Amino acid sequence: MTIPRQIGPETGPRTALPDYSRSSSTVERMVSELQRSPGRKSAAGGTVRALFPAAATRDTALRAAVAAVLLGGALIASVVSVLLLASLEQGRSPGIGMLMLLLALGAIALILLLLGLRFGIVALGTARSRVEVSEEGLHVVGAIGSRRFHWRDIVAVESRVVHPVHWLTAALRLRDGSRVVMPAFDRHVWAYGQPFGQDIPDLRSELRRRERAAGRRH
Repeated sequence: MTIPRQIGPETGPRTALPDYSRSSSTVERMVSELQRSPGRKSAAGGTVRALFPAAATRDTALRAAVAAVLLGGALIASVVSVLLLASLEQGRSPGIGMLMLLLALGAIALILLLLGLRFGIVALGTARSRVEVSEEGLHVVGAIGSRRFHWRDIVAVESRVVHPVHWLTAALRLRDGSRVVMPAFDRHVWAYGQPFGQDIPDLRSELRRRERAAGRRH
């Protein structure tokens, strides 16, 4: 049975099916065209998987709100200190009680300022942080910059790492002995006891797999 490729009179044919008899329409040619398509190229070059904070929008808003409150408290404490100093009579030094109050207000303002800056940095990091996993290695994006690490330069993926700014987080330990914090895994104070999820075990498994593959090649 022959399948017609044209419908209608000879003067105005309408093509119903492509001409699969031509060499350009063979199965081999179609497969070759698919392999040269952009999607195939990206697959051949290796896919990139990105790991983000578990609740980035909520955590960013929460940390930004805490930062605003703390910075506002620091501003209020500073303003009160200035008003107390302005209330003193000109040329008169403050008494012991006033001096202790000013020192306390100054200490409170400094602590609130540092905490506010910390929460502001972490909020910015939560908004843009991620860890991209590719065939070449890991791309760690933080609040300010980003760094790329080849798999061979990574020794371990550490969880429950304590950092002065990020507090409890996860990090990469490199062959030179340094640590690189991954802000995408920063934890809230009330979530310290919870596990980090499946992303950290997956990164460790991938690292071990590549180490075994490298050992077999050598």
